[in-house]
Amino acid sequence: MTITIRRQPLDNPTEFLEFPESLHSGDPSYVPALKGWLKRRLKPSNPFFKDAELVLFGAYRGDKMVGRISALVDRRFNKSKGEAVCWFGFVDFEDDAEVAAALFGAINDQAHSWECTVLRGARNLTRLEDPGVTVSGFDRLPPMLASHHPAYVAQHLETAGFTKHHDLLAYEIDLFQDDGSPTPVPEPLQAKADAVDIPGLVVRPFRWRHVWADMKRAFTVFDQAYRTVPDTATMPFSQFVSLALPFMIFTSPHLVQLALVDGKPAGFVLCLPEINEAMGQWRGSFGVRGALRFARKFRKIETAAFKLIGVMPEYRGTGLHAKMILAVVEGVRKAGYDRVDGSLIDERNKPMRGVVEGIGMEVYRTYRFFERSVVPQ
Repeated sequence: MTITIRRQPLDNPTEFLEFPESLHSGDPSYVPALKGWLKRRLKPSNPFFKDAELVLFGAYRGDKMVGRISALVDRRFNKSKGEAVCWFGFVDFEDDAEVAAALFGAINDQAHSWECTVLRGARNLTRLEDPGVTVSGFDRLPPMLASHHPAYVAQHLETAGFTKHHDLLAYEIDLFQDDGSPTPVPEPLQAKADAVDIPGLVVRPFRWRHVWADMKRAFTVFDQAYRTVPDTATMPFSQFVSLALPFMIFTSPHLVQLALVDGKPAGFVLCLPEINEAMGQWRGSFGVRGALRFARKFRKIETAAFKLIGVMPEYRGTGLHAKMILAVVEGVRKAGYDRVDGSLIDERNKPMRGVVEGIGMEVYRTYRFFERSVVPQ
């Protein structure tokens, strides 16, 4: 039966958001998305859409949805990087070459209408949400804010002419040894932290009593520290808050450390409870029963997800990153977690890879950004 493509409504994308749960129902590594949260993220009121446009596509065999994909133009990114990229995301489809070809054709046509020259992905909305396509670690739960794809998705992309742009790496480390003692801090990292000599430096946990002031301090560092990271573009404070604050509600203050020099922001590091451990076996709508089930499992989460670390440019090379890492590791232990996930780190970010690998973290999952030129119509 012929595959047809239908645009999906942004204001009520229920079928689009529910499709992966039926597709991956037998896959123990699949973690369902929080559909309510995603629906809010897709609303036009999301500050992200001031500079971006998103189109959702569904592939159908008769009346049955058999695949989905999205096309996104991020004009802020394209302007800052001098590119004409159309991002694809929300990549889920049956293992069927005809379905894959129809979906890839839809985003190619959309890219043409936006006058884009490159297709790149996966990226759903911002670069921090579900980036890349799974290419290794299929038997492990994905880290939070990352998706899961069967191996055939990458294979269909390669068949369609997509090639590797770059990889993102998910790292992990256990904080305690088999005998229950803390995993020792590597001597070079401890030495760097001990050698930090910055007058007026204070490293302290996030303070909920001054949530907006601390959020602004963290954003100042984020805005400056990530300007030189490849394939990133700055985001306004409103967008930063809309993405981070919902997750911060679940976070112990010990998991967010701020570095201040004479009261001015110098660095920050952010960990979050690995909510995928509580969501892994959950299915269905997040009603009262689902919320109670989630709350019970949330208390049993063993992993803190190390999501962001940033140092203001003037403090790079001072060892401040080492001091902040030790502070957050101690905070993670105080908060009762046994494992740290470090994800997702761009493989090209050698300084950050040196940091996480230097404390003994190892890769357990890999995500790939694919790209190809837009095919002429």
